[in-house]
Amino acid sequence: MIFFVLSLFSLWLVIYSGHHRTIFQKTYAFNANETKKFKHHPRFLFLYGLNAWFQNDSITAARFFRQAVLKNVLYMDAWIRLSQAELVLGHADSARAILTFVEPLTENVYRWKWRQTLLAYDLGIKEMVLRNINFLVSHKKMVQDAFMLLDTHVSKSTAEAVEVLDRDNLVPLLKWLMSWNRVKDAEIVWNKMNTSVILEEDIVLKYIHFLINKKRVHKAAKIWRSHTGIEGLTNAGFENDITGLGFDWRYTPDSKDKWTIRQTTSITFTGAHSLKIVFEGKENISFANLYQFASVHPLKTYRLTYSWRSNDISTDQGPFIDVYGYDCKGFYFKSPMIYGTNDWKEQDIEFTVPENCHAIVIRLRRLKSHRFDNKLAGTLWLDNFRLKPLRFPIEH
Repeated sequence: MIFFVLSLFSLWLVIYSGHHRTIFQKTYAFNANETKKFKHHPRFLFLYGLNAWFQNDSITAARFFRQAVLKNVLYMDAWIRLSQAELVLGHADSARAILTFVEPLTENVYRWKWRQTLLAYDLGIKEMVLRNINFLVSHKKMVQDAFMLLDTHVSKSTAEAVEVLDRDNLVPLLKWLMSWNRVKDAEIVWNKMNTSVILEEDIVLKYIHFLINKKRVHKAAKIWRSHTGIEGLTNAGFENDITGLGFDWRYTPDSKDKWTIRQTTSITFTGAHSLKIVFEGKENISFANLYQFASVHPLKTYRLTYSWRSNDISTDQGPFIDVYGYDCKGFYFKSPMIYGTNDWKEQDIEFTVPENCHAIVIRLRRLKSHRFDNKLAGTLWLDNFRLKPLRFPIEH
């Protein structure tokens, strides 16, 4: 008797293994004979349903998907496909009921969330769409697609979008909007974040960077002052590490065979640090690689003051400091060039900001020389930058 039972079990196992091999390898003929042979396998029924689905045979697809979930009630792929098929067949209520049944079973699983989201959108279940979008964004899955759906189909405006997103998802939305250069919409999200989210330094600096790049320097400066407490120029004496972010100095620290820039404590005008720029004397360089943005007021007069020291600066084209308008044209001032060897000196540049100008760039510059001995060499130290408004305009 035992032998007979074991023989039957072995025969069943052989048949099942053959079926499983076919199902695993997906070597189907998609014919009636296979339908009878594999009718007890949910995976086979599901794949047959997919084949019919891609053949635009929604009726047959729905039948196989239905058989698959009857064999395995937790077969979520089959349930979701069945819901899609029912919707295509015009059975919206049935499709909605299936999706409503499936959602709580997959509450914390992102594998099916995007398909559920699109299906919920087609069925007009906005609450489910929003839940899934928040879930996907918070788990960093399909973020670009989720925001695109929210932006173009679900929400009427960014102002509405910030009200339906979870607080923790406002930062990803801001980053997404900045990637699309949408300044006004990014401002809406920023204003919402200011009242509902604890802002980390990283996103604050990225937003300030974004505003500066979009020439919204006045607003960027206001946020910068609020965030850092800094008025006027930033890191004006090079006492802090140069971050290259926001309104701090920006520079290329090292260009092989051309120059090196670093903070130093060995020679300073005031404080503990200055900035040392070494020109290597191997090329006739055009230099514009140290600069800082600054916010100014139109029609006001300013004095930029700084200290410099030099050692063996060569060629007829020496380095100099210039000031030009960042969000306006035709505004340019510069200092005299620096040559040779000099002890610490103070230099002023006075200027009146033109109308409709809110931002300037303060920069270390050097133009190419046209002489034979044109390779720039020597060392320059900079320190103690100050930008102060004057009471009266300059008389020329």
